[in-house]
Amino acid sequence: MSPVTLVIELVLAAMLAACLFYFWRLDRKLAALRTGQDGIRAAAAELMQATQQAEAAVRNLRATAQETGRDLQARINDARVTADRLGLGAGRLRSSADVGARGRL
Repeated sequence: MSPVTLVIELVLAAMLAACLFYFWRLDRKLAALRTGQDGIRAAAAELMQATQQAEAAVRNLRATAQETGRDLQARINDARVTADRLGLGAGRLRSSADVGARGRL
């Protein structure tokens, strides 16, 4: 083997070693990136689940508020009917008070 061939082979071996080293570093960085993406995916999945739970809670809250509003309106209507039946309407109460006061004068 000639000295020129030996030098070329040593240079190629050194370049191959450098390539292997850089490929190893690249593999480590890609593995870290994949691991980071898995973490991001897990966080995105948790966020999606929390969003769905919040939407369900808002729907339940809205339904409860509507039901409570209907119940309250029904009670108000019942109270008005009862007040009218007892003659406790605002106009009637004042009229009765005015009549009673005028009768005493």
